[in-house]
Amino acid sequence: MGKFQFYHINEHYISYLHNVDNRVQYNKGQRRPYIGIVLSLNGVDYYVPLESPKPNHANIKGGGPVMKLDEGRLGVMGFNNMIPVLESCLIRFDIQEVKDTKYKMLLLNQLEYCNKNRDLILQRAETTYRKALSRKIPLYQKVCCNFEKLERKSKKYDPNYVPSKKKIHATVPSK
Repeated sequence: MGKFQFYHINEHYISYLHNVDNRVQYNKGQRRPYIGIVLSLNGVDYYVPLESPKPNHANIKGGGPVMKLDEGRLGVMGFNNMIPVLESCLIRFDIQEVKDTKYKMLLLNQLEYCNKNRDLILQRAETTYRKALSRKIPLYQKVCCNFEKLERKSKKYDPNYVPSKKKIHATVPSK
């Protein structure tokens, strides 16, 4: 049984998936790319993003598609925002390279928590995935990414993809 590791995701891949489903969270550029773990569901690798602790996490219910890490003291894990990921789009994240000591300790504690609660995390990922695919629970339909659509589109990902900017083009109609 492998251990969880933290990863970043290729910026272009995130943009591509966001254009498929706008619930896919942006990477936020190189300023603050989000960090997550990778697990497999039905033979597809999924990236599950984590968030640092925030005051509003106290108001989040611990069940459902969001899991509090250590009652929220270590942040949350968003199963609703998990995305299928290609191995070529994973960017290994080395916690030891983090300069900010406080942030580094948070990451080490998050990773330790994830590995200690591996079975619970896998079970929550499966439950969220199953409930979202069932299309019978409104909450999951509202807050979860469209896993089926993202899986289909991820297989067609072109690493040379560049997000298109919508241009307005005025013309004079020909008669």
